[in-house]
Amino acid sequence: MSGFRANVDPGWDVVAWRAAARRAWAAGLAPEQVDWNGDAQGGLLPWPGLDEAPAAEVVAPLTVPPAFLDLAARVLCHRDPQRHALLYRMLWRIGRGERHLLERSTDADVVRARVLEKSVRRDTHKMKAFVRFRAVPGEEETYIAWFEPEHCIVDRVAPFFARRFAGMRWTIVTPYRSARWDGEQLWAGPGGLRAEVPAADAHDGLWRTYYANIFNPARLNTRMMRQEMPQKYWHLLPETHLLPDLVRNAGTRVREMAERQPQPPRRRIPRRPAEAD
Repeated sequence: MSGFRANVDPGWDVVAWRAAARRAWAAGLAPEQVDWNGDAQGGLLPWPGLDEAPAAEVVAPLTVPPAFLDLAARVLCHRDPQRHALLYRMLWRIGRGERHLLERSTDADVVRARVLEKSVRRDTHKMKAFVRFRAVPGEEETYIAWFEPEHCIVDRVAPFFARRFAGMRWTIVTPYRSARWDGEQLWAGPGGLRAEVPAADAHDGLWRTYYANIFNPARLNTRMMRQEMPQKYWHLLPETHLLPDLVRNAGTRVREMAERQPQPPRRRIPRRPAEAD
């Protein structure tokens, strides 16, 4: 059986994937007739490009639930080379009558898509939590950060940082992609090297002071801490240099807290001044 080769460039872009998927649908191509090479340099099969596929004589209207497009946008950020084919297979099934496919929690395609989506969600959460900006030497109010995401999430997460740090100029550099905010516009471009980002700056001390003050030894759970703050991110976080001492002294601090005399709560709301007679 012959088919056609589809390319999505960049591989994480939902607009590019939708355009290719609609061309494949318009040509009436079943999932097994499309070779989705995604980020690869060449297709696995010697098939012509999807642009050469003739349109089918009869094409059913294609509409999909918004939930599927939301799912696709996240799944495309995953590095799994089969993600494009998986999504087109799901699209084909929905377009051919399985309108409630996403509600089938035990369906093999749905299960796989949810696994990829969950991994991207977790990676997104980690990027939002563990990016640390450092001042660029010689440039006022300009900051740069290095991060190593597992998946292709920079374009998806960069608008969050533009909203959160709208008042400063910043750049986030990753091995595959970089994002830059100049205070008015968000830019994306090629990745960079770890050496391009300062290893430390004057703000590192503030992070350490803040973390030391919010660290609660009574709630220490090293297993959960490593789960929520994986060690592969520790080299990015100035506060993690305190962890060995904080963990080692946690028991002593808990005992001191237990032996400390209770203090009456301080009134946080000032009393109203007495009214004159």
